[in-house]
Amino acid sequence: MAALRPDFTLLKYNTYAEYLRSFQSVKDKRYINDEDTINSLVKLGYTNTGRIYEEDEFKKCKDLTWELINPKIKLCLMSGHLVKGDDPALLALAERERPNLLKKLSTIIFLVVRLPSGFDVSSYKDFEHSLRLFDMNTRGATNWKGVFEGTHKLLPKPSDLSFFDTQKKYVTYNDSDNYHTLSIGHSLLFLHKGDHKMIVPELKPSIQTTANRTMFLSPVLGTIILYDHVVRKPI
Repeated sequence: MAALRPDFTLLKYNTYAEYLRSFQSVKDKRYINDEDTINSLVKLGYTNTGRIYEEDEFKKCKDLTWELINPKIKLCLMSGHLVKGDDPALLALAERERPNLLKKLSTIIFLVVRLPSGFDVSSYKDFEHSLRLFDMNTRGATNWKGVFEGTHKLLPKPSDLSFFDTQKKYVTYNDSDNYHTLSIGHSLLFLHKGDHKMIVPELKPSIQTTANRTMFLSPVLGTIILYDHVVRKPI
C-alpha cells in the first residue's frame, strides 16, 4: 500500500460518511435504495476511478493535511522532560505540556505566591498561550525551560488571564489567544474561543463547567490548581 500523503480535497468533509456520500449519484440512489450497499460499491471503485480511502486512512490523511497547513508543535522545543525530582505540580504540568501544545487539552493554571511582605499575589494562566509566548521569545514571557529545570520560579503576572495583588488591591483581567476572560459580579469565567465552553474556577461552580479541577501543594510552586478542559473544537 502506498504511503499516505496530505490530500487537501478531504478538508471539505467533516466525517467519513460525508466523504463517501460525495461519490454517490442520483442514479445510484434511484436503483439501489440502501446506503450501505452504495458505500460498499463506492469503496470497490465502481463509481469512481480514483483512490477511495478507508475510514482510518481518511482520518490519518486529513490529519496530515491539517498538520501541513498549521504545524501545531515543535517537539524539540518541549521542556517538560527536564523535570528532576518528584514535585507533583511540576510533573503534572510536564504531563500536560504536549496535549496543550497540540490543542487537545487546554489547561488554566491558578497560582498563589507569598511575597516577602507576607501578602499574596495570584493569577490564572493560560498554559498553552504562555508556552507559546516563551517559544516565540516574547519579552516578559515565562521561562518554562527554567521552570521545569528548577532554575526559574513560576510567578503570577499582570498579563495573565487574571491577576490579583492582595497588598495593593490591584486586579487585572486579560484575554488570551484561547480564552475570553469575563468578570460578572463576584464570578470569574473563562470562555474558550474555539468550542465556546465555559471554565468556571470555583470549588462549587454555580453554572455548568467543562473543566476538571486538580489541586497541588507543591514544595516548588506553592499552592497550584489546574483546570483541564478537553478541547472539542481547536482554534
